[in-house]
Amino acid sequence: MKTLYVDGRRGVDIRLDGPALRVLRPARADGQFPLQRISRIVVLGCVRWQPEAVNACLREHKPVVELDAYGRFVRILFSPPPLQYGLARHIGELLEVRRFCERYERWLRSAEETEMSDALERLGFSCRRQPEVAWQMVCAGQHRRWKMRVGAGYRLLTGLSMAQISSAFSVIGLPRNPYYWGKQEYRIVMDMVRLERWRQAVMLEKVLEGGGWPGSRELIAAFETESEERERRIEAWRCCALFAMMGISSVDVWHPVLQKEFLARVREKVVGRVGNLGRIPFGGRETLRSSVRILRDHLKYDRRMHESYGAA
Repeated sequence: MKTLYVDGRRGVDIRLDGPALRVLRPARADGQFPLQRISRIVVLGCVRWQPEAVNACLREHKPVVELDAYGRFVRILFSPPPLQYGLARHIGELLEVRRFCERYERWLRSAEETEMSDALERLGFSCRRQPEVAWQMVCAGQHRRWKMRVGAGYRLLTGLSMAQISSAFSVIGLPRNPYYWGKQEYRIVMDMVRLERWRQAVMLEKVLEGGGWPGSRELIAAFETESEERERRIEAWRCCALFAMMGISSVDVWHPVLQKEFLARVREKVVGRVGNLGRIPFGGRETLRSSVRILRDHLKYDRRMHESYGAA
């Protein structure tokens, strides 16, 4: 399935036409897009929606993300499918607990250092300072190199990243209340965007190498070419953050050879109730403060993580 991008800055109407969305644009042929082939809808600027079209998107659980005319994230409309499980839905609650928050912050610093170092090396920059200082250096360096301001490009790419990340989280039931994002839930979305911006710097550099200042169409096309890889990256970051919050190092967890062995060992100790891993702090038996229960629920309900390894 593909993302449907709709540029409404020149006036666009979206209507429902049977099982498809019909996009009407002035002086252009109508576009018809079957809902079953769409993963999410991202609209840029002002779009006039027929109520039946919006209801169809919500009914089919297709996220609708709105960006303003400059590409800045405005909101997401989404109706999650019923019976959503998984530890990811509790991220906001976990970040309210001090020790989980501290572990998460350590993981975030490490993850950003990795992304920053990789991006700086690929861009040909050298900087051992804090990420914000390094980011300003990258923007200034690209401005000098290409003789153009890059702020507008990053504004659109950031909005597109927020659209994809918030959509990916909504599909798995985050936030738990689909009507609003909590403070901590919104925080983790912004942290993922923060990690993703280093990839955006490399992407924008490649686009600029093509010559001339890219318009929104060129930037969206470049963004979409990496959509599937970005989806996998978002899921990996989310899962690594959860393991880090539970006190488990994720260094070896994501190695393709060690992953099956690791999950089998965790299942034996946690699901089989053989004992604790040694580094997982205990808490109240039926509360989210119990890392053992958290890990057990994670293995039980986050199916994509372990379904290929068979039942315990």
